Formats: sequence, C-alpha cells, structure tokens
Amino acid sequence: MKLWNTNPVHGIRLAGGNGSTLYDDQGRSYTDMFSGTWCNVLGYGHPRLRRAVEEQAHGLFQTGAAFDTQQIENCLGELDSILPPELDLAVFLSSGSEAVELALKMAHAATGRTGVVVAEKGYYGGTVYALSLSEAGRNASYLPKPGNALRVAAPHCARCALFAECGDGEFPCLNVLEELPPEKWPAAILYEPLLGGGILVPPLGYGARLKEYARSLGALFISEEVTTGMGRTGKWFGFQHENIVPDILVVGKAIGGGLPVSAVVTKKEVEERALSVMGRHVQSHQNTPFSGRIAAEVIGAIRDEGLVERSAEMGELLLSGLRRVQERFPCIREVRGRGLMVGAELTPEAAPRGAGMSKRLVEKGFLQDFHQLTSTFRLYPPFVITGDEIGDFLKAFESVLAE
Repeated sequence: MKLWNTNPVHGIRLAGGNGSTLYDDQGRSYTDMFSGTWCNVLGYGHPRLRRAVEEQAHGLFQTGAAFDTQQIENCLGELDSILPPELDLAVFLSSGSEAVELALKMAHAATGRTGVVVAEKGYYGGTVYALSLSEAGRNASYLPKPGNALRVAAPHCARCALFAECGDGEFPCLNVLEELPPEKWPAAILYEPLLGGGILVPPLGYGARLKEYARSLGALFISEEVTTGMGRTGKWFGFQHENIVPDILVVGKAIGGGLPVSAVVTKKEVEERALSVMGRHVQSHQNTPFSGRIAAEVIGAIRDEGLVERSAEMGELLLSGLRRVQERFPCIREVRGRGLMVGAELTPEAAPRGAGMSKRLVEKGFLQDFHQLTSTFRLYPPFVITGDEIGDFLKAFESVLAE
C-alpha cells in the first residue's frame, strides 16, 4: 500500500517539532511559515495543548451529538468571552469545509432561496459545494455548477477589474447587487475578511457594505473565517476590523491548534428559522468532548499569552520586511496582508519560476507555499514565531530572489 498523494508533497519525512520549528528524520530543521496548512497557530509541542490532549485521553473522545459534556460547556464559555453577544449559539464540527457547508445549508433553509454571493478569487473549502463556489473549482468540469451563484469582482483595488475608485463606503465592484431582481436575491453573502487564495485584502468598509447589501436583499451575512479567525489578522476575527457582526460565523483551522476542530456560530433567530425547515443536523463528530477540550485550551492559550496582539506585531514585522525586499527586487509585484496572513506576489515574468523558488526556500529550511493561480507566496506562520525567525526568513527569501 502506498500513500495517495492528492496534493504535491515536499518529500520530507517529518519527525518532530518545537515552537515554529519542525525536524525531519535526518535531523534537519525547518522554520514553518505555513502553520501546517494554517492550523498550528500555537506552533509545535505547546505545553498547554499537549497537556490537554494527554488529560482528555483518559476521558471521553466521542459521545455522539445527543449528549452534553462539561468540555463542550467550557468551550462555549470561552467562545462567549471573545465574541459579540449577538452570536449566542455554536455547534462544533471537524473541518472548515463541513462548517461552511452547514452555514450555507442553514442559509438556504432559513431564507428558502438557493443563491449565494461570493467574490472572485475566493476560497471556501474542499467539499463539492464549497469548492464549486471557490475560484479553484469555478471551471472544474468534474464539479456540479452551484445554482444561482453570483460572483462579484475580487476586492483587489491595486488591480481593479472595473478600473474604478472606491470612497465614502462605496464600492463599484458591488453595484451589481443593486440590480438584482427579487427572483435572483440570494440566500447568503459569503464573506472572507481576507481572501485566502491570493491573500487579497479588501479595503476597510468593504465588509460593512456587503452586510448592508445582505440586509437589503433579505440574505444572511456569513463571515467565513476558517483562515482569518482566532487572531490570524491581528484581531480575534476578521469581521472585527469592520465593526460589524455577521449572522453566521464559520471558524476552523486555528481553533483546533492543529487538531480537527471547527465551529459554526450563529444567532438564535437564524437557528430557529433554519431548523424549522431542516429539522435537525447531525454529523458523526459533532460536539465531541475532545473537540470542546482542545478548542477551549487553544482559545485560552491565545488569550492568556497575548497571541492576538503578537500576531499583529509579528505580522507588521513580516510585512515591512517584505516591502523592503520588494524595493530591491522588482520581480515582486505586490506585498499585502494583515496580521500573520501575508503574501508576496511575483510579476508575470517571474511567476513561472515561483515553484522553483519555493523549493529552494524549503531546501534552505523554510516551509511556505507558492500559490500558482495568483503567483503569490503565502505566509501563515504560527503566532509564536519570533522576530529573529522572521529575519532569517527574509534573508533566505532575498538570497533566493538573487539567485
């Protein structure tokens, strides 16, 4: 039997890790600038998370969705401490993709509609429905086409598809929503505070305007924060940069600290409308005590160690450093990001060499990702990364560009 590699692999056999550093079976070390696909925000071997796993191993892992446990109750309390009071109901699942699916399922049930508004170049998950709404699955022949999906132009102001200018809370790329006839009004507007595919950063006010459209169209406003949530952008949640509250919040990745946990959080009135049609929603690993214990410990560690603030601080260090590198190397077309969610896009001329450059960075001991669709190096390091580690990465990046 061989491992089915459905994704390109580095050919490295990892054996251990500590903090932001991973080690292979040959003893070589690697600084993880990708957090194990954006999940390991506490790094590796975090004592609080390790202790929680060890202690829960002596208790219950899975109970089915029909029972209450103290671990889930504790986790609800932790979530309640970092969220607006309007968001007062949560369900815990395993992955971000299935959480997105549940949020959309709720929106369809609550509104009786099928349409969804998404942004071009967005990414919403790997399941059939979520991927078909994403840029990566937009034209995939093997995927069914989502009914009545409306894609608005990506909020990439530096290269606006409409050659328009924003101002005073007005965004011409969203004007198409004003022209929708009632029969085309959507069930939901699916909002990424930062678009994870190419790390596109919408201008402030964009999310608030989308929420206004959702209200006027009678749609639910879903903040999809599988990537941006739990401090990644320098606030607990990306929607907080806009001073808005979504109808449904989706979190994943970071909330498990590297273990499979996700959550859908919503308002009581939304849940009541959805369940009046759905009846119920049950999945095998829903509201497990293991998920509750882990998520509660991750939230507590992020809060108690000031890691949201650290994400903002280290993110600014990484962004400013990359911009200094950009001044020396014109093959970098754009540097963008917020908090520890940072991207460096190559020019069209340099983009064909991006994959090779990414491989060289791995050889130099830095794990990262080059996103082919947007020609962008994507950097999502653990929140515990140090300034020295960021400095070492910047030096290695410069040396690879010089090559």
